[in-house]
Amino acid sequence: MRSAGPLLRHPLSLVLVLAAIPAAAGCAAEPAARPAPQPAVTAEMARIAESQRRVDEASRALSDKRYAEARGLLDKASGLGVDSHRYQIGELREKVDRREAKDWANDAAELLDQKECEAAFDKLSARIDELKSEAFTHEVRRLVAAQAAACASKKVDDATIAGKLAEARAFLAAPPTRTVLGDAGTDRLTAELDATIAEVLYGQVEADVSAGRWASVVEKLDAAVKRGDVSEEQGSAILGRVRAAAAPRLAELAGRALGSQNAEATLGQLDATIALLRWEALAPDGAELPGSSALPEPLARKRAALAAWVEARKVGMKPMKKPEQRWSHGTVQASPASDSDGEPKRSLPPSTPVWVIGQTKDLALVTAVDPGTAVVTAAFDVAIGWVPLARLAREPTVDWLPPNDQLKGERVWGPLREKQPTLELGVVSDVQGADITVRRLADDAEIKLPRKQLRSGRLAPGTKVLALCKSENEPATIIDVPPAGRVALIQCEGGMQKEEPLASLRSRPELLPRSR
Repeated sequence: MRSAGPLLRHPLSLVLVLAAIPAAAGCAAEPAARPAPQPAVTAEMARIAESQRRVDEASRALSDKRYAEARGLLDKASGLGVDSHRYQIGELREKVDRREAKDWANDAAELLDQKECEAAFDKLSARIDELKSEAFTHEVRRLVAAQAAACASKKVDDATIAGKLAEARAFLAAPPTRTVLGDAGTDRLTAELDATIAEVLYGQVEADVSAGRWASVVEKLDAAVKRGDVSEEQGSAILGRVRAAAAPRLAELAGRALGSQNAEATLGQLDATIALLRWEALAPDGAELPGSSALPEPLARKRAALAAWVEARKVGMKPMKKPEQRWSHGTVQASPASDSDGEPKRSLPPSTPVWVIGQTKDLALVTAVDPGTAVVTAAFDVAIGWVPLARLAREPTVDWLPPNDQLKGERVWGPLREKQPTLELGVVSDVQGADITVRRLADDAEIKLPRKQLRSGRLAPGTKVLALCKSENEPATIIDVPPAGRVALIQCEGGMQKEEPLASLRSRPELLPRSR
C-alpha cells in the first residue's frame, strides 16, 4: 500500500481541506448578492425626498398661519428644482398668499368700518408692496372692495362738502389709495370728483361771468389751481367754459363798435379781455380746433373787422358808396387789414377778382368775395387786406403782361426779327427800365424791345396763331400746350391737327388778346 502524501501526513492541514469543501459547495448553490446603489441615483432620490419634505412642512406651516415660514420652505423646495413639484409648490404658494390676504383684509375691515381709510390703505398697500404677489393683491382687493370704495367715497364727499377740494384730490392721488382700490376704482372716483369740482368752481365764478368781471374769474381760477383744488388741466377746462360764455358777448361788443367813434377804445378793451382769458390768436385761414384755446372763428372775424375799421380811420380811408370789383395785375401782396404798413400775410395770384371797400391815395382795402348790397361796415367782416391801388385793374388781366418787376422769365410775343411784321415767341431775360431783353426761342438770340411792342405769351386754348399748315404762316388755332412742352397742338383752318414747335409759331398783334 502506497504511503500517504505530505498533506495527509499533517492532520491540521487535512482538517482545513475538509472544512473548505462544504463551504465551496455552498457558495456555488446560493444566488449572487445585489450590486451596491450608484451614487447619482441615490442623490436624485434624496433631492426629491427633501423637496417633498419641505413642501409638506410648508403645508403644515400654512395650517398654523406661519405664512413667512411657509414661504421660506417653499422657496427652499423650489430651489431644489424638482420639476414634478413645481405645480404643487405654485398652488401652495398662492394658497399661502390668499390665506394671508384674508387675515389682512379682516384686520383692515375694522379700520374701514371706522372710516379710517388712509390708515387701512397705508397698512394694506405696505404689505402689497412688500410681497409683490399678484395672488395676495388680487385677493385683498376682492375682499375689501366694497368697504374700501364706500370708505373712500365718503371721505371724498366729506372733504368736498367742507370745501377741502385739494385734500380730496390728494387722497385719491396718493399711491396707497390706488394700490388698494386698483386703477379702475381710483379712476372712477377721480372722474366723479373732477366733475364735482368743476361744477363747484364754475358755480363760484358764475356770477362774475354773468357780470362780465373777467379779471375776477381768472383770479379765482388761478387761486384754485395754486391751492391744489384743481390741476392745471382742469383749470384750463373750466376756463374753456368761461371762454364759451364770453365769446358771443365779446363778438357782439365788437360788432356794435364797428363804424363808431369809440372803435379804437373798444378794440383795446377787447384785446385786453382776449389776452386775459388766454385765447390764442387764430392764424389767417386757420381752422379752430374743438376744445382748443384758439380764438373762436366768429369772434376772430368780428375782432378783425373792428381792427380793420380802426386802421381805416387811422389812414384816412375813403369808403366806397358801393364796393367795386377790380382785378389784380400780376401777383399782388396784401398787408393785413388791421395794419396797412404791416408785412404781407397773403398774395393774390394774377387776375384775381377783388372788391374795393375803400381807398386812400395809394392803397385799397379789398375783399375776396362780393359783399353785395350790404352796408360798407358789414363788408369789413370779409376784408382780406390792403393792396397797392396801382396794381388793381378795372378788367381781367389774365392776358396782360405782368408788371415790369415780375416780367423776367415770362414767355412773350414780340417782333424778334428785323423787317418781319410777324411776332414770335421768346422769354424775357432782363428788364432795365423801359428796355426789355427777350431771348428768342428759336435760337436764344437776345433782342431789346420797348414794353409796348410785347404781348403775353400765355397760349391759352383758342389763341390765334400762324403756322406751317399747307403752307407757311397759315391761320391756325391752339388746342393745347402741355405744361412742360416745347410744342403746341394746333388746328389749321382746314381742320388738320398737328404738333408745332413753339419756336416755329408766329402771330400778329390783331390776332392776340389786348395786353398792357
